[in-house]
Amino acid sequence: MKPNAIFDLLIDAMEEHLPTGWTIARLNIQFVTNGQDVEFSGTYLDQTGEPQPLSTDFPDEVTEAVQTLYQLRKTDGQPRANTIQLDLMAAGQYTTVYSWDQEIQDEDDHFSNGGTAREWQAIRDAKYGPVAE
Repeated sequence: MKPNAIFDLLIDAMEEHLPTGWTIARLNIQFVTNGQDVEFSGTYLDQTGEPQPLSTDFPDEVTEAVQTLYQLRKTDGQPRANTIQLDLMAAGQYTTVYSWDQEIQDEDDHFSNGGTAREWQAIRDAKYGPVAE
């Protein structure tokens, strides 16, 4: 599957959860365990401009396609990215931003090596600062 087809599939999945009158939607994608696990979160602006949560209860096919995208980028020698931000406008245009978040990778490495939540919190606070509440 080519990247454009993967984004078409993602956009179709997003649009299934968007109500009439939405203006812009943002889907955040995080990759952990070397792209084998994918986490989605999203929001959209409703017709009054208020942010609303976007359901990310996507079919397995979408998750598998996004995993394929991660592997394609890796195989093609693209810069490392463990996050993608996809912004979709109601008129159908979209933009994507790929980025690397070292904190995500550090957390993944910590838990993959059997670390505990208490240990991670101490490491995280020391390295990245306390989480603002």
